[in-house]
Amino acid sequence: MGLNAKELTELSKQTAKARHNLDNLLDFVDLMNKDAEQLEGDVGPAGEQIKKLSDEMAKHVKEIQELIDIELDKIPLDPEEIKQAAEKLNLYHGNIHQVIAWANTQKSNYKENSYWWRYWVGILDSVMQMEIENPSKPIGKDVQFLEKIE
Repeated sequence: MGLNAKELTELSKQTAKARHNLDNLLDFVDLMNKDAEQLEGDVGPAGEQIKKLSDEMAKHVKEIQELIDIELDKIPLDPEEIKQAAEKLNLYHGNIHQVIAWANTQKSNYKENSYWWRYWVGILDSVMQMEIENPSKPIGKDVQFLEKIE
């Protein structure tokens, strides 16, 4: 059995950290090049080699990230998990308006049809279903929330 969504997401986070570390390495080279005149010896060749190796490593990190994303996007969502997550969000946020705003913000961080985009769409669908089944308090004069957004 392959990795689950949580494990793949953790790998994705670590891959992002690896990319960030490569960026830090390039920042270091830029700093060394800026201060090269104040150092004894020529840091230029070493800096160029670091840049070359970093560029090559960045390609491989990107390749790994794409493989992780492909595997993660294959994972089907668990409707019960989505429902429970929506209920918890509703409990923690206190009202449907905040849950919808939070879920939309989270969804916007992901590529359409990716695992986590579908997850947040599922949360939104579940929250809307909860609202239909048990309408929240009116948000305006004699208007329920779902009536207001139509």
